[in-house]
Amino acid sequence: MTMNPKLFFPPIIMLLFIGCDSIRENKIITPPPEICPDGESMGCDDNCSTTPLENDACGVCGGNGSTCEGYWNVFYDVSIPIKGFEFNIDNVIIINVSGGAAEEANFMITSNTTKVIGFSLSGSAISAGSGILIGVEFEEDKEFACISNLVLSDSEGGSIPAIIENCNTIKYSE
Repeated sequence: MTMNPKLFFPPIIMLLFIGCDSIRENKIITPPPEICPDGESMGCDDNCSTTPLENDACGVCGGNGSTCEGYWNVFYDVSIPIKGFEFNIDNVIIINVSGGAAEEANFMITSNTTKVIGFSLSGSAISAGSGILIGVEFEEDKEFACISNLVLSDSEGGSIPAIIENCNTIKYSE
């Protein structure tokens, strides 16, 4: 008796495609132990690592969210912990703010259509270093978005000297 290959292979192929798509939506794939060494997981790039790559908010593997339509990251590069921040974003209408180091530090984050404010009620701080401070979703073309009226606060409530580079990067300046 011979099997009809058309009846046998399509269900297997379909199962593989459905299974892979379902797993990838969870960002980090946990393969069987024999695929990745102990302590490592498979990232969205199909490589095993102790720090596997994840899809960003735009679905880009290892991305930083900068390619999302209507989504814009504010970056920071400081040598002093940040206890609070406030700034305007010109030429756009802010819809939502979230994520980044501000959310990781459990900051209270609020915004209106032009201003973003972040601070901690528990005394936590954003560690000195660099990365994404916060993600901003807005109306209008991000090509014209630019930070203005920046205020950063240190642990004593004093001002942290900083400049704005490339319209979306806050950089410490002595």
